Amino acid sequence: MPNLASSSNTPPIFLQLPVELRLRIYSHVLPYASTIDLNLTRGDGEPERSEYNLTFVRETIEQGVWKMQKTHPRASVGNDIVWRRGCTAVLATCHQVHDECVNMIYGDNTFVIDVTFDAIKFRQRWRTTNNLTPSRSYAFLDHFSQRNLLHIKNYVVNVEHVDDYTGMIKYNCGGRGLTAGIRSKVQELVDLLSAVPYLHRLHIHLIDGAISRIKFPSGRVHRVQDEQNYVNSQVVLDPCRRLYGVRKATVTGVSQAYAENLEKSITDSRGIDGYYGGLVGKSSR
Repeated sequence: MPNLASSSNTPPIFLQLPVELRLRIYSHVLPYASTIDLNLTRGDGEPERSEYNLTFVRETIEQGVWKMQKTHPRASVGNDIVWRRGCTAVLATCHQVHDECVNMIYGDNTFVIDVTFDAIKFRQRWRTTNNLTPSRSYAFLDHFSQRNLLHIKNYVVNVEHVDDYTGMIKYNCGGRGLTAGIRSKVQELVDLLSAVPYLHRLHIHLIDGAISRIKFPSGRVHRVQDEQNYVNSQVVLDPCRRLYGVRKATVTGVSQAYAENLEKSITDSRGIDGYYGGLVGKSSR
């Protein structure tokens, strides 16, 4: 009677399947992030939200010159990204299965990152059976291994710049020190992102806390921000100019000119470093 046991050199039947079929099987087991319609999570009677709000930017307080800036109504973006809680035990099967699953979990999904004065956190939101979307935050750079961090290709990054009063209450810091501290955290995240080969999608959103509500002579209340503070806040995103070669980049929460300039720098094939390197090369001739 022939020996039915497989040879030690023969791979398991599962690994003999086409890779496309194995990936399809993994997709039913592993954690997976998807996008939902936030209107479906509203309670009964809640009004629908517009896609954008309009903020009046005051150029000069003395002359009262105003211009309008389109901003997101929600404080942060990425709230529509929710995870399905899957099983990661399959990663312990063998090296090949582990690598294939890691590429799916980290390479195909979008990770929402919140950057504040004192922390860089990964925000995981999931959906319950009763249509709720609770969330939990983890220290991003410590929760995942360095090897897995380098597999992440899609990001939504919220950078929160609070006003001086809130900065003193929450972080005991204000003024230039507050801006410098937030910028250093952005730099820390950029140090990681610059080491990731071939970033696919990157959405950077600046949350500026120095937006007040003022009642205009017409009687309507509008969102208002002084231009000088607006200019000072968006510089915390300057370290992102080190990034380049991103397939699709979106920058929101800043002025239109700043957003277009930063998006062009991030998606450029050479990036700002290559640009400055070219200048140095020319000047040395």
